[in-house]
Amino acid sequence: MNEISFHGIIEKSNDIYTAVCLELDISTEGQTLQEAKFNLKEAVEGYLESVKNDNEEDEFIPRPVPEEVIEEYYQRFKTLLKSSANSEFYEFSEKAYASN
Repeated sequence: MNEISFHGIIEKSNDIYTAVCLELDISTEGQTLQEAKFNLKEAVEGYLESVKNDNEEDEFIPRPVPEEVIEEYYQRFKTLLKSSANSEFYEFSEKAYASN
């Protein structure tokens, strides 16, 4: 596997953006939205490369985020929609590549 499409959720809270890859249960942070996305892509690519080098692709890809984490995001998002809280949610899709 040299390429994977992944989906991320990014939440801004206080001045930090936290990004989570839903397919691989990897998370990162950044000072900006772009930095959080970049850091997550870098972390995913590092993970893919490590798993590929260890020939463990079948065991560790995918490794989805636990359902309770998704439920926590969902509940926070619902709360955000009902209020004027200063929090932001973003979703995105990206391709990551493992080097040969």
